[in-house]
Amino acid sequence: MSNWFVVLTGGIGSGKSLAASCFEKRGITIVEQDDVSREVVEPGEPALDQIVERFGNDMLNDEGSLNRAKLRRQIFNNSEDKVWLERLLHPLIGQRTMHHMHTAPSRYAIVVNPLLHTRQPQYDRFVVIDTPVEVQIERAMQRDGMTRELAQKMVASQADRKVRLRLADDVILNDGATELVDEQVDRLHRRYLVMAG
Repeated sequence: MSNWFVVLTGGIGSGKSLAASCFEKRGITIVEQDDVSREVVEPGEPALDQIVERFGNDMLNDEGSLNRAKLRRQIFNNSEDKVWLERLLHPLIGQRTMHHMHTAPSRYAIVVNPLLHTRQPQYDRFVVIDTPVEVQIERAMQRDGMTRELAQKMVASQADRKVRLRLADDVILNDGATELVDEQVDRLHRRYLVMAG
C-alpha cells in the first residue's frame, strides 16, 4: 500500500493524461480525479439525487446517468450553481480519492487533479504539466469538439498558469514531442522512488 503521494495538475489540454500514462507504464498507480468525480455521481449515489433535486430531471440521460455536458453548461453560465456543486462534490471526491491512493499497490501513487490550485498537506509532491495557453485552447477544441469561446472560458476558469507554476515542486514542459514528456517523467520517477523510500 502506498503512503507517498504525488499530485499531477495542469490546465485543460495541457497533457495530464499523457504524463500520467508515462508514469503508469513504469508501474505507478494513477488515480484520475475526473474518474472519481464520475464515481460519486453514478446512479444510486446520494450526490446524483441532490443534483437532480436542484436542477431537475433534465440533468439526466435517458438511462438515468448524469448528463455531464448539460451540467457543465449550467455551471459555466451560473456562478452560484458552480459554487453549490463544488461544495457538494469536492469533499466526496476528496474522500474517495484518498481511499484509492491509500490502497494503491505501487511504491508511490499519483492523483491527476486538473482543478488543484493550492498546496494540500496529504500530497508529498506537487507536479505541474505546463503548456502555453493557446496550445491548451487548440487541444481542448480538437479533443472535446468545443467552440473556441467555451475552450477559452474553461481555460480562464481554471487556476492561473503562474499560480500553478509557483506551487510546483516539479514541472513537466509539454509544448512539443511526446518523447520529451516521457524523458522528463523518467527523471522524476527515478527521484520519486528514492523519495518514497
